[in-house]
Amino acid sequence: MEKMYKAYEGIITALSPIFHGGDEKTGSTPVLRTIYIATEEGDIVPVPYISGNAIRGRLRRLIIADLLRALDYEIENTKLHHILFSGGVLESTMETYAVIDLEFRRTVRDTLIPISLLGCAMGNQMIPGILQVEHMWPVCKEYKHYLPEQYRDLEQAEKSVRVYTDESFITRRDDLRAERQEDEQAVQMKVDYECFIPGTKFFHRFVLRVPTDLELSCFGRMIELWAENPTIGGRSSAGDGKLRLEYNDIPSSELYLSWVSKHTQDIRGLLEDLEGRL
Repeated sequence: MEKMYKAYEGIITALSPIFHGGDEKTGSTPVLRTIYIATEEGDIVPVPYISGNAIRGRLRRLIIADLLRALDYEIENTKLHHILFSGGVLESTMETYAVIDLEFRRTVRDTLIPISLLGCAMGNQMIPGILQVEHMWPVCKEYKHYLPEQYRDLEQAEKSVRVYTDESFITRRDDLRAERQEDEQAVQMKVDYECFIPGTKFFHRFVLRVPTDLELSCFGRMIELWAENPTIGGRSSAGDGKLRLEYNDIPSSELYLSWVSKHTQDIRGLLEDLEGRL
């Protein structure tokens, strides 16, 4: 019997500093997103990580932009743009309250394959995606016993996670003339921020629930696009967040790209219909 779930896992290596901030600061220093975990020894320790939601958002923007380029289609409706690129928000009116259009949901899923993978909220319709994007966990002593067995003998797994974090900095110049006196000089300010250092290795995994061959191929296209510009976290435009991706047996994108080419008019027609609906 064929498995209902397909999992793709691997190691991601930081090639430049990675900043992925949380809600807390130490003084004026933004810190990495961190959560307490229980170690194998029973200690409760804080471990910084990269949120799966950040990766999911990156993949969504890449695959939607790629689809629109292939269709030569520009979205003019701001709601549809938000739905496709950000996932949208649920909306309801007296006319649509508690009314779920199953045929509409099926049409969207069958025509917009990236939405079938990633899901979205469209009007009062919640369209769940089949793709689970797990967090990126640093390979380290604290997280070692959570790793699949084949990754536990990595050298990094013997060292504390804090060996792989440091502080970097940026400088910002005050250019708001309205807030300064006429003869007052602009002030340059140094801002420190916590980051993972280059060379840090992360364990990461994707899981797809009951995927079709077409959905698997679309997933392969997502990873292909990410591998062309493999970054995550903040300040990627200034050199931070560069990655090396090493996943196992990622599906070919050939089937998905061929399907989009053959169904261009159908996809464009649905997008035009959605722009009129929203």
